[in-house]
Amino acid sequence: MFQTTLRTCALAAALFAAPAWADEGFTNRDFKADYAFHLNGVLTQSGASVVTAYDAAVGRLTADGAGAITKGTRSVSANGAIFEETFSCTYNINADGTGKANCNFSVFGPATLDIVLRDDEEFYFNVTTMPNTTGKPVLQGIGRRQSPELERGDRG
Repeated sequence: MFQTTLRTCALAAALFAAPAWADEGFTNRDFKADYAFHLNGVLTQSGASVVTAYDAAVGRLTADGAGAITKGTRSVSANGAIFEETFSCTYNINADGTGKANCNFSVFGPATLDIVLRDDEEFYFNVTTMPNTTGKPVLQGIGRRQSPELERGDRG
């Protein structure tokens, strides 16, 4: 009898400890943190598979969990020319973790990103449109949650 009561208590504790939204899938609130990211790829000539520019970037952003990206900054190397720029975006995350972000970059203008959340720690993205460029983007990247809350002793 005592073991049955313990098992029942353990099961009840596990059920109450599970987040209420666990079976809902992803939402905008799952994309909420400060993230560091990098991207790389090429721009191709419209209508052809000729590479017109090689691009790479590193940066950081803050996703607010409500559909906005703020405090976006990045350093871009476009064919070897370096640009520092800021950006902001609006985004929407679907239940399966996919989504879109519509962004405005201070140097390169508007762009659309396809996003896939792996979890609340990591996301993947492709740049799908860049109307202010002459080529078609073939750019992809990965972002990871930043963790500034580490204790100084944990930093080595």
